[in-house]
Amino acid sequence: MIIMKKFASKNVRIIIALVIGVIVFAPALHSKAADNNISFDFKLKPNCANSGSNSRYREPSSVNNPWKVRLDSSTEGKGTIASFWLGTYDKNGKATTGSAIMNVKQGAKSRYCGAYKVSNKNTTYLAAENNNYTSKTYYVNGIWDEETW
Repeated sequence: MIIMKKFASKNVRIIIALVIGVIVFAPALHSKAADNNISFDFKLKPNCANSGSNSRYREPSSVNNPWKVRLDSSTEGKGTIASFWLGTYDKNGKATTGSAIMNVKQGAKSRYCGAYKVSNKNTTYLAAENNNYTSKTYYVNGIWDEETW
């Protein structure tokens, strides 16, 4: 006990600096919802079959925290449209719709949409399909984020 008191009294400045460092930097190490630009690229399957990106965890507990998507390019052509929505999983692990569907034009600015409650505090992914029923496959890429604030 005496050894600890001597150590503490000799190193009080170091101990205070460590405590302040933990208080200041610990929140930065915790994952928080933020507006990011996550790249996606995948093929839009023929006949309006669903396609999707890699999954990400949606942190917010509010449906008011929107997700976003921007369609940068499509092999279907300039100014074409694809349909996007937030995909997620129900309590049984079955894939389900996590938001309304947005038709997004290639080359336009990012589009934002609120999420359904099932998406909150859950694994999500960017789901998509061609807005036209066609037997052709197209490749698309752009950015998305499952939460924006």
